[in-house]
Amino acid sequence: MKVRHSRRSYDPDKVVHQEEINMLIEDARLSPSCFGDEPWRYIICNKQSNQNSLKDLLSCLTEPNQNWIKNAQVLIISLSSKNFRKPDKGKNFWAKHDTGAANYALILLAASMNLTAHQMSGFDRNKIEEKFNIPGDFNIMSVMAVVYAEEVTEIKKKARRPIKEIFFYD
Repeated sequence: MKVRHSRRSYDPDKVVHQEEINMLIEDARLSPSCFGDEPWRYIICNKQSNQNSLKDLLSCLTEPNQNWIKNAQVLIISLSSKNFRKPDKGKNFWAKHDTGAANYALILLAASMNLTAHQMSGFDRNKIEEKFNIPGDFNIMSVMAVVYAEEVTEIKKKARRPIKEIFFYD
């Protein structure tokens, strides 16, 4: 069984092809959402098709993130709408949750394809809004690197909270 893991080691020379990107975004697109509103939007910066957009996005990341991901093939900005598409529905309080679910669908499929989709929160929101002309009615949720995982023989397990501290019955 393939285990999802947010690796920082990757093969910078292995190309993530457009067909693979299409599979990932289709999986995210089909995710469930409140009222079927699909509040997520994604900006895909692909080294193969537009190196400038990739460089622009890299410049918006914190220095530690720039250092480890500078040779990525694909970076994706994940956005969530603040409002429902239908004006009479108003503010979409579930949009961030729904976008997170779409992100996770993409991440799980990536893992099954021997890709790593690693989400980052270390970025300058204002710079991303400016460089990518993000409308004010969207939240920037994360930046994801999509890369081919480097072969590793052993994955160090993260310390996790005990189940009894986070799951409760009745």
